[in-house]
Amino acid sequence: MRTMLTLLGALLLLTSAPAQEPAAGIKVYKDSVGSVVWIQSTRSKGLASGSGTLIDVERKLVLTNFHVVEDNPKATILFAEFKDGRPIAERKYYIDRAKRLGIAGKVVALDRSADLALIQLESLPEGAKAMPLAKVSPESGETIHSIGNAGSSGALWGYVRGTVRAVYRKKWQAKLGEGKVASFEAKIIEADSPTNPGDSGGPLLNDAGELIGVTQGGATNANAISYFVDITEVRELLKARRIVIGSTPKMDEKPMETKRTTMTAPSDGAKLFNADKLAKLEPDLAYLFAHGVEVVIETHVKAPPGFAEKYAKAKQDDKGKLLREWAEERLKAAKSEGVIVLICKEPRAYQVYGSSAIGDRLKEPSKLMPKVTDAIMNGLKTSKYDDGLAEAVQLLRAGLNKDKK
Repeated sequence: MRTMLTLLGALLLLTSAPAQEPAAGIKVYKDSVGSVVWIQSTRSKGLASGSGTLIDVERKLVLTNFHVVEDNPKATILFAEFKDGRPIAERKYYIDRAKRLGIAGKVVALDRSADLALIQLESLPEGAKAMPLAKVSPESGETIHSIGNAGSSGALWGYVRGTVRAVYRKKWQAKLGEGKVASFEAKIIEADSPTNPGDSGGPLLNDAGELIGVTQGGATNANAISYFVDITEVRELLKARRIVIGSTPKMDEKPMETKRTTMTAPSDGAKLFNADKLAKLEPDLAYLFAHGVEVVIETHVKAPPGFAEKYAKAKQDDKGKLLREWAEERLKAAKSEGVIVLICKEPRAYQVYGSSAIGDRLKEPSKLMPKVTDAIMNGLKTSKYDDGLAEAVQLLRAGLNKDKK
């Protein structure tokens, strides 16, 4: 009898227990999917697509990867449409309605090193909400949620649940296309949740539905290892652009479009450098550019008309002044606030000149710039032009003040 009563009591406890709350993943997905976007970016050989996240309604800002947009200044953004409270997932639905649903966007900020980009949209769907940003990085073992638009799937806004393996700083390379390899360096979240091409740029979320990272990609030589750019890198990008999420843009706030997003390509008119060696410097030049120090490289067979005569007649101090003025003029022509390496064959002269804007972006620029100049000079003296330029670029990279961009 006692046994029957005990079993009856247990049964009553089981049947009277309150219904369980929806799984965390379901809630996170429902609360967040409206902030996730599908991004389309034109390439020379077709259309590339990826994912992104609306992070600022006032400024209409979408966060994604640099490698989703690369150097294309424009992109088309699509938000999910809903039916019966659920996002319409069929990819074909959006392809058929791309002209109506697509929103034009401009790439207004890049961090090539951390593989991040900001896109400013012309408009937003009614009721669009920004995804909140987490204040700190996640912990190892923490449950995570990601949403993205895998290209191999017929559906958009797919969900994946996973666990954080580790959070650490990493350098890596990724193939962006045929013959194009990019170098990255950032604090990343390593996780066991799978990612696929097309998921790149999408959000990684914690149980509270806060953005803790940006989907970057998966390890091709390992099982169940994926990488996400950590939230601290996102905050650094926003800080560098003086963007305070949640604040109303000030009336005197400069338009973000004025920020250059592509670096000036080297111009080797005198053919002093080896093309392959110059190409190998591109990741370092891109890294400097991402941190606010563009290096403009120009070589000339002959100086501008009239310059050679003035230079030949000038005293030594005046020659230096003429070269600085020429370098400053070329830097302005490139619309750059960085450093220019200017080399001329006739007359044989060179100048390394840095704009005043880089003063707070380099550690002790007054000591660093003479070393950079010496590296170029030594390369010219020994005819090892590539070595001199490579040393100068490495000196600038080592001298970066990473707190400033």
